[in-house]
Amino acid sequence: MRSFIKSCVEVISERGKLLAFFNIIYFCSFAFAVLLVQFMFPPPIISEELLSSFRFPFGGEWSLMIIGIFAFNLFFSAFAVVTLPGIVFFPLPTAFLVYRAVVWGLLFYPLPLWAFLIVLPTLVFEGEAYVFAATAGTIVGLSYVNPSWLFKGYGLSRLEAFKLALKEAARIYVAVILLLFVAAIVETATILSFLSFLFCHAVF
Repeated sequence: MRSFIKSCVEVISERGKLLAFFNIIYFCSFAFAVLLVQFMFPPPIISEELLSSFRFPFGGEWSLMIIGIFAFNLFFSAFAVVTLPGIVFFPLPTAFLVYRAVVWGLLFYPLPLWAFLIVLPTLVFEGEAYVFAATAGTIVGLSYVNPSWLFKGYGLSRLEAFKLALKEAARIYVAVILLLFVAAIVETATILSFLSFLFCHAVF
């Protein structure tokens, strides 16, 4: 187990430049979307009727919420939407990261500052997980397109590079899983706390 964790850290460290690139792309796109929409649209007014219509997901059962959020983000948002397209065509994860960041920017811009700060940890953990997922997909996609660039000095064939890239992607996904699990816990706590506040505000 210790050697496996060490190998995961080594792979992540080796792909540090690619991770840094995706971090810049993702979080700068989010910040740009938030700032741009601030100048284009006024924040919507949340009415009491809307507040009273809110319902707790999964009946407010926190354990089911964590499992549901984690599973959806891992298998759909991270793997199917970000990693898998990169395996097919390596530039696609970049496009999907920008798209997701812009969508999140549009969703979060109406929030007042205090509410934005509450959801910010979820944004950071999930966003970082998608950055790692994009890195994994890009590595595998590049392995059979330009193995000599991806694994410099190894002299690998496309098939050998593809197999090695899959191993690297599996180790990178350890970080994806850990980040998304923490994000699911944080998001669940945020949702339950936020909805509780809204209900109290609507009642009192």
